[in-house]
Amino acid sequence: MSWGLSLEGLRRIVANLGFFLQITGLLLILPVAIGLQSGELQSVASLVTTCFIAFGVGFLFNSFAERKELDERTSLWLLILTFAVLPLILMIPYIWNNVFNSGNLLDLFSNSYFETISGFTTTGFSFVQHPESLPSSLLFYRSLIEYIGGIGFIYILVAFLHPKEDLDAFSETFGIEKICDDLRRLFLSILLIYTIFVVLFTVIFYFTYSPNLIVSSCTAIDILTGGYQPNLTAGIGLFQISIILLMFLGSLNFKFHYNLFQLKLRELLTPEIKLFLIIIGASTIIISIFAWINPFDSLFHVVSMMSSTGIEYISISGTSLPAKIIFIIIGLVGGCAFSMAGGIRVQRIQTLINAIRKKDDEPTHEELRSIIMFLTSFIAILLILSFAFSTLGISFLDSVFEVSSALTTNGISMGATTIALPLGYKWLLIVAMIIGRVEILTIIKAVKGSNH
Repeated sequence: MSWGLSLEGLRRIVANLGFFLQITGLLLILPVAIGLQSGELQSVASLVTTCFIAFGVGFLFNSFAERKELDERTSLWLLILTFAVLPLILMIPYIWNNVFNSGNLLDLFSNSYFETISGFTTTGFSFVQHPESLPSSLLFYRSLIEYIGGIGFIYILVAFLHPKEDLDAFSETFGIEKICDDLRRLFLSILLIYTIFVVLFTVIFYFTYSPNLIVSSCTAIDILTGGYQPNLTAGIGLFQISIILLMFLGSLNFKFHYNLFQLKLRELLTPEIKLFLIIIGASTIIISIFAWINPFDSLFHVVSMMSSTGIEYISISGTSLPAKIIFIIIGLVGGCAFSMAGGIRVQRIQTLINAIRKKDDEPTHEELRSIIMFLTSFIAILLILSFAFSTLGISFLDSVFEVSSALTTNGISMGATTIALPLGYKWLLIVAMIIGRVEILTIIKAVKGSNH
């Protein structure tokens, strides 16, 4: 297959991208309302401008061609371009308000795009030194970007644009396990259940963290999606325990949540979930020994790494070399398939184990080939980008940590990823975050085309 797309395919992608922009513009009404209530006129002006630009560009793209249903390849390209192009619009409030105090236009543009990509991919790297000082409307906007990217809002919209008879192939393409016959209803269930989680933990954080409803809701979104880090101190309190629970829920596959809300309790512990729990338990013991920290702190940081949440309070950069290596490994493993977590995903590891054991659940040759292709591509990209990042002057291990943190949408830094990072390295991490969110197989399939 050729690298390019047909003109008709390109028109479909652009038209549907315009539809995404219009929907995104509609969602910006929420932070605008918060800003108006708080009297934050400058922030509101930037958000309203972003809203109108999203609508305007969306209308222009829609006029490019009639919005038609998508096939597999155009769906993949739409997904990739959405994560690359939408942030170009969504970064406008950061540029307008210059939240980074950037000295020149190129720095301002790069920092704003980096921050938006980091939020949209739920990575959580941030150049905003004091988020609590942001106007409440911008603070909520920052978390809203995470929510849109994190819950798979794009997947939901693409599902409604896909031919109904091809939805099974769509779910297979994006690694979504078919739980019920109506895939569109499944996606709406996703939206509802994750919204319930946000509301529930907003209430919990209101009483345990901050009596500010906006801050509490932002914290709930940030932790569930595995994005930005709240202010956190060491200790075993209700707030810390609530964070572990929410990080854990965010890293479980949606089948678990769907069965939980359907009260199908016997179907909760799938082989993938069992393996995930085993890895968490074993890693907690190992980290507790190598990092010489108490079991609770170890459990907190293991769940944080595997869920790609990226919250730390013990300074991982200050732990022993063996502990750092274990942290890198469990971060690369990640959470369950079709969850908020990034990484290789436990389901792929479970599939490889099944292949070795050669029992009834042994994967097909095609499934095994796909996983091996993913792993080799993932490791190759990790090593290439890590080597490039190490030219910054840091150790190769620290470079692997930074790049893997971007590729797994984790967001923990060893100290290298700051606003002072040279421009080229910021763009290297931007590329890594996008690849990590859309996954390398998606890019390969989009470029090569379908084999069907």
